[in-house]
Amino acid sequence: NFASQIAATSLTALQYNILSLVKRFAAYETMGKLFEDVTKDSLELSVAERIWGVMQELVIAVAELFGLTDEDIYQAIINREEDMKHICDIYRLKPAS
Repeated sequence: NFASQIAATSLTALQYNILSLVKRFAAYETMGKLFEDVTKDSLELSVAERIWGVMQELVIAVAELFGLTDEDIYQAIINREEDMKHICDIYRLKPAS
């Protein structure tokens, strides 16, 4: 997602600028290690990863509701590809004319 990449790049640049200012007024510690420590704590999941996580939770909840395992649900979806394609076609957006 392009917006996510722009946001991640902007946050990284902002963190780097803040760390540069800290380095200027503090002891001269190597920027690489300091930058690595700060970015490690600030990593967030991308939008796609968040959606996938929600979908996995939904499949697990449905599986528990029907007394199945999540693997049973995934197998049912994979093995009924034509039915799933039909459902996807129903909700497919039509191109603007």
